Amino acid sequence: PAGFFDDINKAPPAGKVSGTAALFAELEAKGQAAAAGLRKVSKDQMTHKNPALRASNVVSAGAVKSSSSAPTAAAPAVAAKKAPKMDNAGNKWFIENFENKEDLVLEDVTPRTAVLFVKNKQSLIQIPGKINTLSIDSCTKCRVLVGSCVASVEIINCQSVQIQVTGTTPMITMDGCAGVIVYLSQQCIDDDVAIVSSKCSEMNVVLPGKTDEEDPTEIPVPEQFETKIKNGKLETNALSHVGA
Repeated sequence: PAGFFDDINKAPPAGKVSGTAALFAELEAKGQAAAAGLRKVSKDQMTHKNPALRASNVVSAGAVKSSSSAPTAAAPAVAAKKAPKMDNAGNKWFIENFENKEDLVLEDVTPRTAVLFVKNKQSLIQIPGKINTLSIDSCTKCRVLVGSCVASVEIINCQSVQIQVTGTTPMITMDGCAGVIVYLSQQCIDDDVAIVSSKCSEMNVVLPGKTDEEDPTEIPVPEQFETKIKNGKLETNALSHVGA
């Protein structure tokens, strides 16, 4: 009887090629056709056998350009310079954005006038009359001369500012400033003016001489403090400056 594997082991008839053999024959024929047009390379043209040729074919990094180059960082925006102004709105005067202006004078004031001197640089303003409040905010290297203030003088976020009070004011406050000099009149001293400061450095108060012949006295405002606990409460005292 015929075996189970007889059909598989039986050789194909003469002149006929099995499917697998035919596939390999077709691939070999196509490979030979593709290689027919290729030029044979000699040994001296092979880079793995010719170091000099291999070195000459190195591509420099600059010759290759990345298709995804990083975007150029945008330049920081420059804030537009605002025009100086000296405007009156009711009982308020706004003097802003002046630079290198040494002849500013404000005379149209009353004891109800509030003056705001804001964002000025290297400028001088004179306010000879009596006003209600004076606020000097974000100014640099400016000088302010004021007659009297009914309420207070405020100096906020300023650098290298000088202010002179020729009359009187009950209070002068300084916040976030550096390099402030306050010139007081004898009337301010007699009226027991209060000076309040916070987060400031390099503050000085100039007191007038007792006579016209005596020089003014410049005294630094304390910047360091010592706090002690006594009977469950905090007691804070200013530390004296060296040479004060």
